[in-house]
Amino acid sequence: MESYKANFCIFFHYKHNYNIHSENNSSENQNISKKILNAVYVALKGDLFSSPGFDTNVNISMMGNSYIVISITSNDPSKFRASALSILRLIDLVCRTVFNVC
Repeated sequence: MESYKANFCIFFHYKHNYNIHSENNSSENQNISKKILNAVYVALKGDLFSSPGFDTNVNISMMGNSYIVISITSNDPSKFRASALSILRLIDLVCRTVFNVC
């Protein structure tokens, strides 16, 4: 049986975050970016592990306070696509909430 796999990587860089005030120094900006990334990680992990699996395996991990990796695997292509789209929507929702983007 064929297996389907996807990996998503989420990271923020303080130089590209427009919601962080420019008067902060770079170390403060890096700390803010790490806090935002941790908030996204906690939100995603909580939601992913409280949802049904849809016959897919989902792993989420934080890599050294720099980025988040989400891995999805499934043997059913339609369930795999549904899970991947659901996770992408969740990532979009969390980022829009954190960054207050319309």
